[in-house]
Amino acid sequence: MRVAGTYRVVRRQDHAVPEVAPRPLLGKEQALDVRVWRTAVGVEPMLLVNASRKQGRAVQRNRFRRRVRMAFLHVLREQPALGGSLGVVWVRPARSAKKGCPFSYLEIVGQLRLALSRWESR
Repeated sequence: MRVAGTYRVVRRQDHAVPEVAPRPLLGKEQALDVRVWRTAVGVEPMLLVNASRKQGRAVQRNRFRRRVRMAFLHVLREQPALGGSLGVVWVRPARSAKKGCPFSYLEIVGQLRLALSRWESR
């Protein structure tokens, strides 16, 4: 599936999860759990969004996925150089998040900016 002609949304069997899961880029007090790992050189960035049934009904989970996808594209449009250093960006609600994925778009953008700036500084 192509999103905005450039970036891809990860589908099942589309990526290889590392044997050792990468560490979260944000602290435990944050609302999102964001992890990033590199893939082969020349592969465009991929976004993997998880929201389990524990997070609410399908409508709420789908809204969360759409907001994360649009926030991810927004952050990459702001910082186009960042897209070359990314592989797979895995986003899901943190364990401490309230049921129903109650995250606003601006909150998701802020969390993604923070996480990807930490990734870039590594």
